[in-house]
Amino acid sequence: MGRVVRTSTLEDSSASYSAELGWEEIRSHDVAVGYQLAAGSEQQVTEQFGGTAQEWRFYLSESAPIVPGSVVLDVAGELWFDDGEGRLLRNYNTTTGAGVAFGTVNYSTTLVTISPYAGRPETATVTPVGLLVGDDWSVIQSTTFRTAAAPLRPNGFTIRAADYETDEQLNGEADNQGIVTGDGITGEVTLKDGIADIVFPAPVTAESLFYNAVSFKQIPLDPAILGLDPVRLPADGRVPILRDADILVLTHTQKDLIATPAADLVVNAGRDLLHDAWIEDDAGTRLDPAMYAVDKEAGTAVLANPFTAQDADSNALTGDLHFVHRIDDMALCTEARIDGTLQLAQPLYHDFPADDTWVASAVYLGDLRARVRNWASYTVDPGDYDGTGQETTASYNLIAYPVAIDNRGSVPERWKIKFTSTTAFELYGEERGLVGTGSNAVDFSPVNPQTGTPYFTIKADGWGSGWSVGNTTRFDTDAAAAPLWMIRTVLPGQATVDDDQLKIELRGDHN
Repeated sequence: MGRVVRTSTLEDSSASYSAELGWEEIRSHDVAVGYQLAAGSEQQVTEQFGGTAQEWRFYLSESAPIVPGSVVLDVAGELWFDDGEGRLLRNYNTTTGAGVAFGTVNYSTTLVTISPYAGRPETATVTPVGLLVGDDWSVIQSTTFRTAAAPLRPNGFTIRAADYETDEQLNGEADNQGIVTGDGITGEVTLKDGIADIVFPAPVTAESLFYNAVSFKQIPLDPAILGLDPVRLPADGRVPILRDADILVLTHTQKDLIATPAADLVVNAGRDLLHDAWIEDDAGTRLDPAMYAVDKEAGTAVLANPFTAQDADSNALTGDLHFVHRIDDMALCTEARIDGTLQLAQPLYHDFPADDTWVASAVYLGDLRARVRNWASYTVDPGDYDGTGQETTASYNLIAYPVAIDNRGSVPERWKIKFTSTTAFELYGEERGLVGTGSNAVDFSPVNPQTGTPYFTIKADGWGSGWSVGNTTRFDTDAAAAPLWMIRTVLPGQATVDDDQLKIELRGDHN
């Protein structure tokens, strides 16, 4: 389409003529304009003007649609290729697959459009070099592809296709290891990166091939919510719990029915060196420990005489009784393979059932012991557990009478003993507040209510004399334990249980 405005004025001695040409649409043909003067001699004027370059449009076929990716055209001596997505590429590199798109092809209507570009001739001959006309009849018996998202959820990948000859639908599904089976289909999908390699039992049409996959998406949490800087975690948030050189604990719990409970009955677990054992009813309520005695080394339990099926509060048990016993073995892991196989440094003592045994990694805490440290005495209370002040003249004799502390009753705490008279005092803990009162005239052993044993014991003979009202002694205690930081991950979804619980067990050697 071009807009041409032309004004011509011809004059001679006897007449004049003026003409103007407005909008004209110029295609690929010549335009001739002729006129004659109203009077006088005839004259001829020739003018040239250019129009805007137009798209080239033509159809490749009138009988059937074009198969994507099958078009090769010779355009004025250059080869143009169809990329399978509806684009025609000029300067196509068959090695790299790169080219410049200057045209399109509609596979349904077979209409080809070539856009203007620098250097395009005014006219050109377009010759189809390669062209496949007809419905997309691609037939395959195997395929390899990558899913649109990854990592994939175990048991979340399915695939289907139609048999080329019978049109029967073939279905396959991946298990939690990514192995694909079903209707003769075999193959595997890598859950981590979503690469699928599938083989069908018969040829199938490519257009009938569909897959469905459920993927995980990691959403980083605010450190204030998580309680841990996510930078310290792997990109997917998953932390390996079984690694080379880890200490592993293998455990198996078995429940055996006690058919006829009676006094003096010996119940045998069928295995020795039990880690734990107890008797419970159908509801999981444990039998009163006074009603039986367990020999863990021999793997037996003997019911008391007289015997009553009741719990520790003398409530009757319901249903049958069961002997529940657990075995544990500890071993060093020499290799943790990516397929889940674990190699151990030594043979196991017990025989563990393969389908009902759990493996856990043990957190090695090293040598642990309770201790008292940072003992100091001030004339007045410093006000907190970090302050200092003027030291007292009186002092406690830690050399001759050290503060006694054991692993069972000790806790991590900062303490203050504040004298309310020359002999009486109050004990405060930074986390526990006022714990109790005492006197330097007798041994002081405040009881830990969780264990029923003293936090520590301060000997009366160690105080000496010279204490006054307001004098304060400050000290710290460490427990025979280590802090544990546990993070539980709950996948999104509806609650499936009414109650959830967690049990922590401390293991170790002692002397």
